[in-house]
Parts: sequence; structure tokens; C-alpha cells
Amino acid sequence: MPEARELIEIAFEALETLPGFSTRADQIQLALLISDCIAEGRSGAYEAPTGLGKSLAALVPALAHSAVSGKRTVIATYTNVLAEQYWRKDLPLASILVEEKVKTQFLIGRQRYACIAAMADLPKSVTGEFQSRAQLGIETEFREHSRKFGRELTQLWQQISAPPVCPARLCPHYHECYYYGARRSADKAGVVITNHSVVLQDALLKKASDGELSLLGDYDFLVIDEAHDFAQAALSALEFELGEAKMSVVGNIAQRMQKSLQVLAMEAAQPHVWNELCDTFRERLSEIEKRFAVQSGALQSGILRATPAEVWQHPQVKARSSESALPPSKELASEVARLTLGFLHDIDKLISEWRHNGAISGAQAEDAIDTIHNYCMYLREFGIGCQLLFSDNTEGAYPVGVTYCSGATDGKYGRASAIVRHDVIGLAEPLSELIWEQVPSVSLSATLAVDGSFDFFKRMTGATPEFEEILPSPFDFSTQAALYLPAPGTLPDPTVAHKTGGEEAYYDAVARELANIIKTLNGRTLALFHSRREMEAVHTRISLPAELPIYMQRGSAGWIGERFKSETHASLFALRSFWTGFDAPGETLSCVTLVRVPFEVPIDPAQVTRMAWMQTQGLDPFAAYSLPQAKMLVRQGAGRLIRTSADRGIIALLDARIHTKRYGEEIVKNLPAGLRTYGNIEEAAAGVGLLTSEPTFSF
Repeated sequence: MPEARELIEIAFEALETLPGFSTRADQIQLALLISDCIAEGRSGAYEAPTGLGKSLAALVPALAHSAVSGKRTVIATYTNVLAEQYWRKDLPLASILVEEKVKTQFLIGRQRYACIAAMADLPKSVTGEFQSRAQLGIETEFREHSRKFGRELTQLWQQISAPPVCPARLCPHYHECYYYGARRSADKAGVVITNHSVVLQDALLKKASDGELSLLGDYDFLVIDEAHDFAQAALSALEFELGEAKMSVVGNIAQRMQKSLQVLAMEAAQPHVWNELCDTFRERLSEIEKRFAVQSGALQSGILRATPAEVWQHPQVKARSSESALPPSKELASEVARLTLGFLHDIDKLISEWRHNGAISGAQAEDAIDTIHNYCMYLREFGIGCQLLFSDNTEGAYPVGVTYCSGATDGKYGRASAIVRHDVIGLAEPLSELIWEQVPSVSLSATLAVDGSFDFFKRMTGATPEFEEILPSPFDFSTQAALYLPAPGTLPDPTVAHKTGGEEAYYDAVARELANIIKTLNGRTLALFHSRREMEAVHTRISLPAELPIYMQRGSAGWIGERFKSETHASLFALRSFWTGFDAPGETLSCVTLVRVPFEVPIDPAQVTRMAWMQTQGLDPFAAYSLPQAKMLVRQGAGRLIRTSADRGIIALLDARIHTKRYGEEIVKNLPAGLRTYGNIEEAAAGVGLLTSEPTFSF
């Protein structure tokens, strides 16, 4: 068997011989850097610009090391869409290049898989084609093979998607289950393709069970692709909320648990004891849920608690606190925690009695115990989460966080429904404990650096890479792209407009500028907005002929993105989900317009608390967080433009503050090197060869 490095070199030599493919020195260099990290068990952070081929650069060494030494590598990206692209497009090619056979597996979140038991209750005409053609059993396949559309399709998927917890081995479909089949295979696979969320859930599950339970099994190395989004995934994984909806889910889980253990209770000759225990829990939880629903309308939104103490005492946090909502919220959380954890204690006691008395035994009993353990783990996390909302001494709590009451929405009882929520603010400590100290890793992204450094990424995530490198772009931005900055005075300052009541004039000016860009480029424009309100206000002010349609992001990002890509002269107005990960190579996207620099405005409790925490650390929140975050987002948005060596286009920055603020020059410096800058859109288009003899529309 050749060494891993030799397999990697052979693989990229083979890539060169395939039609339509070519190797790049920097792609091979990245693969070898990752290989060294896998071999030595060390960590790295690498910026691999678009077009370099980082997917293959990650997959080839992962496969090679699995083939040679049996090392298991997990490769995680931010979204399910990108994970599927790895699995369906990149992995098959990498497997051809690395000829040694390696077991691989795809795994995403449980509720993205179809439940065979749920489908059994539906006519074959509804799910038959999906079941006969599905390879993974996931939502995208169901949507592809279903004959339903729109809301009906979404409602149908909600009926058949896997529940958050299920009977597992007690389910008659366990051995053919899509999700558990993927789990079993992932535990033994040499390379697993997944997403950030699953990696974090796996780490939390291992921590909660002292390593007894996991989703991914023990693995040797972690590749975090799209690492610029890993912090956001971590915030989502660590959040906890308590409200009507969550209590309803817990009640439903208790009902499933009750049903799953009926046979076991009958074997123990105590079905009445078991039913009374579960019924009492669900009835009491339902009473609390209804009482909370009645109180919700009176709960004032605001911060209820923040840690550490100096953050809670910070004037900005105190100004956003809600003293009236604290007592009822704290009482609710404590009551639900006591009820849930007491229920679990009673279950443990009852099961122990059954086993001690010999009332249950054998393989079926062990399967039942395994099932009850899954349910209890979910309920235990829920109960501890309720404790964490207000307790200063909760085991597993992280030192920097905020608990708050969010705005009311329509609840299931026809009344306003508030939510009590906890967000972790400082990620360095939890991510160090869950990820960085557990497994060596490589963090990859096309836009991981800010100001030519990984310091911001490391500070926000606690990552401690031993090796760092920014690889050069394979594209020539001096000839393929141009930067358009409207001349000073063309557009109002958005901050000044907001403060002085000049927003209407601001929207009018942005609409005129965007209309001129779209006309000049004959459509082919992706306009990225920071807020829906601004996007909709600008959209209503633009009038263009039918030949230059503008689509606006409202519902499914995937659907509207595909429609934009299919129509060459269309334009798309979009929000955050299109700033990163959206890929539209070719002439359909010839201009990316960033309407304003996307600074975070500290409005919600988590944002306010983060800013206060930074100030208690002696940091300037704008310089330490808001500005670097904005620079990274601008890099990501601009990165939608040039996706192949044949692409040409314009990056347009419409924010007047680029000219008037000191940070304007810093933001521009974070854009690709070599960009020529223009103050006239027609000149910019001509500069990259986009003004040709091609017929244009008349206006």
C-alpha cells in the first residue's frame, strides 16, 4: 500500500487526465497541508479562495489517510445543500481519483429524513415514487420525487419527517430506517460528510452522556468547510427556548414514550403504574402550558438575566431589562424543570425496580431500555435547559450568556405567546470544550481572513490553529472584475438618513442607482440588502420593462435563486442567505451590488449583551466585532461574482460611508486585490468587456 502522500499525488495526476479538469499548484498544496495535519494530528486554518477546488483538496487526503491508516475524518459544511454537493458531486470524483476503496457516509439532522413509519399511514400514491427512488431518504429527494407542490408539499413533508425522538429499536421499521441506517454507517465510515449542526450536536451529546452516546462515533480528524459560518452554527446549537411550542413537543414525546414502553410495563405487570406516571406528567405540563399562554400577553419583552455579573450591571443591559417579566418567567422555568427532572427520576426508579425484581429481561427488554434512554436524554436536556435559564450554578452552563423574553406571537390557544430564551454569547470557551480540545481540525473558507489575518475568526470561536495560510486566488481580478463606487454625493449616508427622517429620499436615491445599474448590465444583477424593510422599499420604487424582471426573496431561497439563474436578463433582490454560499457562474450574474455595508445594529438582547460584554473586557465593540464582521460579510457578498475563470463582472458598493468614514478604505482593502475602481457604471462595464455590440433594450 502506498503512503497517503503518494496516493494524494497520484490522485491529482489522474485529475489532470480527465476531460474538463485541470490541477492547480495551490489546490495540491492545500491538499498536502491538510494531509500533514491529519497525519500529525494537528490543527490549521486555511483561506482557499473560490475556484481553487477546496472540496477535492479536503476529500482526497481524507480518503487517502483512511485507506492507508484507517483514520476517520468528518467533513462538515454549513448547509445541507453544500453537504449534498460534497456527497453527490465532489465525493464520487475524489473516490475515482483515490482508487483504494474507503467506506463513506452522508449524515444530516434527523428531521431532514423521512420516517418510514409515518409514510406507512399514507397512500402509496403519495410516497411510493419517493420510496422507490430515494437513495438517502432526505427532504430534497422527497421534494424532487413528489407530485405535490408549494404549501401542500411542505405540509406533507411535515407529516412524514422524522420526529426529534422516536422509538428507535422498538420501531418495526428500525432496520430499514433512513436516519438510523445513516447513523449506523456513519459510525463505521472512514469519511463522513455532514454539516456544522450535526458536528455540534454530536459534541453536545457526547458531553451530556459522558461519551456513551454519539452521532458520528469516535473520529480522528475534522474538516470544517465554510468555517466563517461555524460561529453562527454554534450559537444556534447552544440556544435554548421555553414556550408553548416547546412544551407541546415535550408533551408529545412523553406520549410516544408511554406508548413505546406499554409492552414492557405489561410484562412487569404494572401497566397502570406506567400509564399513571406518564399521564400525570403530561397533564401537569399541559396545565403549565395553558397558564403560560394566559400570562404571555402580559410578559414584557426584555432581558431577564445576563452573566457574568458585570455584564448584568452594564447600563445598556439594564436599560433593556424587563423587571415585570422576571418573576413569572423564573417561576415557569423552575416549575417545568422540577416537573421534568422529577418525572425522569420516577422513570429511573420504576425501571430499576422492574429489572431488580426480574420482571423484565432479555434482548427485547434491553431494546426497550435503549429506547427509553433516548427519550430520557431529550427530556433531561430540556429540564436542564430550563434550569440554565436562571440558575447561576447549573452544571454545564457557560459563563457568558443572556436570558430574555422575546416578543409575543400567535399561540395555539388563540392568545399571544411569548418565549423565554437563553443565548450563549462568548463562544470561545464552549467551542474549546466541545470541539477544539477534542479533535484536531482544519478550518477552511474562501473568506476566513479579515485584514489579511485569522485573528477575528480565532477570537470569536476560540480556535487555536497551529498552522495558518492564505492561498492566492486562481482568478485575475484585474481583468475579470471591476469595482464601482458611485461618486461622493451621489447617495445619502444611510445612517444620517435614518436619524434625520430622510429615509424616503435615501430609498429613492438607491432605487435610481440600482435601476441605472440594471439597465447598463441588461439585468444580470444580484442586489444584496441588509434588511427586508430596505429591500422592499427600494423594490417598490423601481420601474423597469418586462424584459428586465426583478425577483425578490420572500420564501424559499433555493427556488428564487434557481429562477434567477435560469433567466439571463433577470435581477434578484436578496437578503442574508444569498450573501454566502450562492453560486451562479456565467453571464446570468454580471454584477453584485452591495447596497450598504452590513453592520450589525445592537437591537436584540443577544446583540446588546455581546456589546456590553466586550466593553467589560476593555474592547471597543465596533472595532473588535461590528467592523470585522462587516468586512467579512462584504467579502462574502462580493465573492458571489467571479466563480470561474470565464466570469466577468462588477462589484458595486452603494454605501456613501465608503467615501466619508475612515473604515471605508479598510473595507475596500478586503476586496480582491487588483480591482480597478470606477465612479461611473458604464465605464466599469466597458472596463471588463460587458458593454458590447449586443443589442440592448430601449427605454
